[in-house]
Amino acid sequence: MKKTLAVLALTLAFSASVAFASGCPVQIKKGREAAAKMDQMDAKVKAALAKLDEAQKLHDSGKHADSLKTAIEANQSIGVK
Repeated sequence: MKKTLAVLALTLAFSASVAFASGCPVQIKKGREAAAKMDQMDAKVKAALAKLDEAQKLHDSGKHADSLKTAIEANQSIGVK
């Protein structure tokens, strides 16, 4: 029974990690596409692009929850839902 619960817990943890991992690139792409249509000299756009760069680095290093949070913050700052 303990072994079954441990396997279930690991499976759930892995599933959550995969869900975050797949969400990061979607949010980063959405933000970059929206920013590309905006004034590149605007301070908000520059800041959002910097945050999206940070989100990509976090994603690449396996910190998917932080990456997703950072990408969403960047998108919200330029009005992307």
